[in-house]
Amino acid sequence: MVQTLASASGAAGMCLGQSLDLAAENKQVGLDQLQLIHRNKTGALIKAAVQLGALAAGETGIQYLDNLNAYAEKIGLAFQVQDDILDITGDTQTLGKPQGSDLEQNKSTYPSLLGLDKAQQTAQELLKQALQELEKIPFDTLMLEQFAGYVVERNN
Repeated sequence: MVQTLASASGAAGMCLGQSLDLAAENKQVGLDQLQLIHRNKTGALIKAAVQLGALAAGETGIQYLDNLNAYAEKIGLAFQVQDDILDITGDTQTLGKPQGSDLEQNKSTYPSLLGLDKAQQTAQELLKQALQELEKIPFDTLMLEQFAGYVVERNN
């Protein structure tokens, strides 16, 4: 379990994502690069949390690790898409940071690459795909479903 968390937060995970993010500042990157950054930041930690739950469940959880990993990857990306959307549509008080700060810092975002409507559609599609992965697991996944819904519907 320690190895899982260390990998997610280390040089091949969150640290890599943060490094790529810093290297992309004041540059426009493409969608593939943006997704790579996000898979290795928030996505890596969400994936680690899901993996740790599966590992704690023992053999029962491990047999569904592929589905859980796919779920976590989709939710990690959806989190970032929604974060980028909120940077445009949210207000400073609710966000806890200045609205438009990503734009001001010239960061590549899903709305800047796809447009706001397409970014919102992307968040919904990622949610749908994540929930489809959970449908393949014959156990109670209600909490994971609720978490996924929160990620996409949140306003801060």
